[in-house]
Amino acid sequence: MKEKLKEWLTGLLGSSIMVLIVFGVVTVVALVSGNVMRLFGFHYDSVGQLLLYFLLGEVIGLPLDLISTALSRALYRMEKVDRRQGNLLYIPMDSLFTIAAFWLADRLMAGVSTTGLSLCVLGIGMAFLTLPIPKKEDRDRRG
Repeated sequence: MKEKLKEWLTGLLGSSIMVLIVFGVVTVVALVSGNVMRLFGFHYDSVGQLLLYFLLGEVIGLPLDLISTALSRALYRMEKVDRRQGNLLYIPMDSLFTIAAFWLADRLMAGVSTTGLSLCVLGIGMAFLTLPIPKKEDRDRRG
């Protein structure tokens, strides 16, 4: 009985640490991106609203991000496109998906206000930071 309790508590502790790490990363991304977007007309009432906006935008955009990443990687692995073409396909697709997700999050929240320019900067910036096919994978494929 004690071993099961110890195992359960260890799992709970590990899960709690992972949730804190993920929330910390979301917080840093939200603060940096929010301040960059602020230069282009983004407004928010409080830091809590900013964090909630980015969390909601990421949750809405997660399925779309998975689709754009999977499509470009699948075409690359099937050898229909090379690494550069796969990444060039990913950038506009992910940018548009990110813009749509954060636009929808803006419409659902009253405490934030975005402009089209700030959404474009966010979408393009995030797409360039997360290219799905790294150079290492390209070298492995060529042998």
